[in-house]
Formats: sequence, C-alpha cells, structure tokens
Amino acid sequence: MRWSTATLVLALGGATALVGAGWERLAVALQLAGAPVPASEGNLSEHELEEIEGLPPQAQAERLLKRAVSGYGGALEQIAKRAAGWVGQIELNESLHAVTSVAYCSNNLRVRAAAVEVSLAGYGLAKTPESVDAQMRLLEDGGEKRFFPLWKLGLLGNRGVEPEKVLRVLLRYRSDAEQVNRLWAVNALGMLGSDEVIEPLIEVFRTDPSAEIRERAACNLADAGMLTREQRRKAIPYLLHMTDEGGLDEQTRGWVYQALREISGESIGADPTAWRNWWDRKKD
Repeated sequence: MRWSTATLVLALGGATALVGAGWERLAVALQLAGAPVPASEGNLSEHELEEIEGLPPQAQAERLLKRAVSGYGGALEQIAKRAAGWVGQIELNESLHAVTSVAYCSNNLRVRAAAVEVSLAGYGLAKTPESVDAQMRLLEDGGEKRFFPLWKLGLLGNRGVEPEKVLRVLLRYRSDAEQVNRLWAVNALGMLGSDEVIEPLIEVFRTDPSAEIRERAACNLADAGMLTREQRRKAIPYLLHMTDEGGLDEQTRGWVYQALREISGESIGADPTAWRNWWDRKKD
C-alpha cells in the first residue's frame, strides 16, 4: 500500500497529536505534588531475590538497604535474616556508608534499625555482651578516638544488647571534658532510643557550653536517632519549661521552638502562651 504525501502528513500529524496528548497526560500524572503514585507492587521480586542470593555479602547489604530505603516489601526481612552472617564479611566503605547515612534519615524507624544492623555488621560487631565489653575497654584505654566506641555502644544498646550498661556509660560521657566525646555521647543516646534518654538530652540541650552539642541534643529529641513519635512527645513539657528560662541565648531558644514544631507538627511560632494553650488542649 502506497500513501500519498498528503495522507502521510495527515497521519503523522494525528500521531503527533496523540503523542502530544499522551505526554500531556503523563506530565500531569508525574507532577511532584499530590498523593504517591506507585511505580510497581513495591515488593522484592523472586527474580531479584535470586539475583541477591548470588551476590557477595557487601553487594547484598548495599542492595537490600537501598531497597529498604525505597520502601520495598521484604527488604527489611531480608536484612534481619542476613545481618548476623554479614559480620566480618562487609565493610562500611564509601558506597555503603552513603546508603546507611540516607537510611538513618528515613521517616521509618524500621529502616533506621536496618541501618543499625548493617552498621554493626560493617564494624564487625556481633550483637553480644562481649561486643559491649570490648567497646568499654576501648573507652577505658583512654585513646584519642573514644567517640567511636561511644557511637558503637549506642548502636548495640539499641539492638537490645546490655542497654542499661550502655546507658550508664553514655550518661557519664555526656559531661566529659572533651567536646567530641560529649557530642558522640549525645548522638549515641539518641540512637539508644529509650525513655531514659529524654531527660539527659534535655539537660544537655539546656546547659552544655557548646552550641553544636546543644543543637545535636535538640535534633535527637526532635527527629534524629531512634526515639518514636510517642517518646518524643514526652519531651514537650520540658521544652515548654525551657521557653520560660531567662538564661537561654536566642539561638538555643529558637531551637526550642523548632523542636516543638518538629515533634508536634504544629506551625506555632515563638509564642510560649500559644504553645501552652495548645498543649493544654492536647495533653489529655
């Protein structure tokens, strides 16, 4: 069949119109605002699981943690299943460290917990009391990098390994003379994620001479670390009390209101009366 030039022009014009209409519809579907639009079923496929099975441990850990960050069903279960076997088999190289850093910022605490599991495996730390004792010995040796065992202790404690012992150590180091040790004790307290860390973090937020450490305490109360939303709400009365403290500098006072907004989801400004009225309505 031979088409005339006019027929071809009309046909191509119609096709172009259809394609244009299709792209217009697609563009509307892919706007960034609005409800999530699933790209697939969102589960690890059988094919991918077979592929992962054949990968070396390092690649397994990175692939699965990426999938967990992206919300793929089955990824967290696979990490839980394999993490113990990765101890001593993987390392936190630049690539895997980048993925864990993203996972630690996830709004899903289970993904953050997966990052803890991968980190411990990358550090070569089994989830045993002996690992806690080994990190405590490193602290007692008085080396220059005591902050690193502090961080690892927070991770171990979060996974249920000697959490009470870990808490006692971290509380001692939150007032250490070395600023870097105080900083990482605060971060480790946030990772420990128990109710018992809330008041110590508030105290650091109120009194530590370092603005950097005060900010980290506020971040661990408001968003960072392993506290749940319900646990973070327990900090609200303490933060409200801080709004009345006359000795706070303006920067710290601003962080108090920022923490209140992040914990509550409210958009109230730097108005202590408005915050108290809101809390009186909500706390019951």
